[in-house]
Amino acid sequence: PNSIEPSTTVLSPYLSHGCLSSKLFYHKLKEIESCMPHTSPPVSLLGQLMWREFYYTAGAGTDNFDKMVGNPLCIQIPWGKNDEHLKAWAEGRTGYPFVDAIMRQLKQEGWIHHLARHMVACFLTRGDLWISWEEGAKIFEDYLLDYDWSLNVGNWMWLSASAFFYKYFRVYSPIAFGKKTDKEGLYIRKYVPELGKYPTEYIYEPWKAPKSVQTSA
Repeated sequence: PNSIEPSTTVLSPYLSHGCLSSKLFYHKLKEIESCMPHTSPPVSLLGQLMWREFYYTAGAGTDNFDKMVGNPLCIQIPWGKNDEHLKAWAEGRTGYPFVDAIMRQLKQEGWIHHLARHMVACFLTRGDLWISWEEGAKIFEDYLLDYDWSLNVGNWMWLSASAFFYKYFRVYSPIAFGKKTDKEGLYIRKYVPELGKYPTEYIYEPWKAPKSVQTSA
């Protein structure tokens, strides 16, 4: 999720804008599967393409799909409302460096890794801020190069445990999750440059650094 270089196919913008045919992509994947080792759906690329079609079908056949109220698929959760917290999340100013780096990359580049999307969606909704997935979906709509209405709404409902997979107990830690793949905090140093000189031991938790370290950094 915090790779500075793309670590996926990065084909999603081409699919969402119709530059790459999903049918062509499907048949090319089937050709590759027939002669090379591969994983099975839903983990595989083919499985991800099937998820795309699933969300398209759900979006086309569900009233008020992009809203909580009046949406028969969506659990009616009493989300809180905090404009200050929502703005801080959207602008990458939550105080959690990993979350802030992700949101700043989104605003700067219009793209973030799918696991990074999972992280900030969880943080905004059921994980930390308890703000409605509808608000997060609007922000993603504004900034994502690969924005796709059905996929955006469907994934936000899923990650907030509002629909499709209600017993979704995984909560992404805004500290530990990033450390798994980037212990040095290179991703944070790039997108949150004000923390660029922080020692590695404090890069994910700068509030733990002694005042002398904070001042010198």
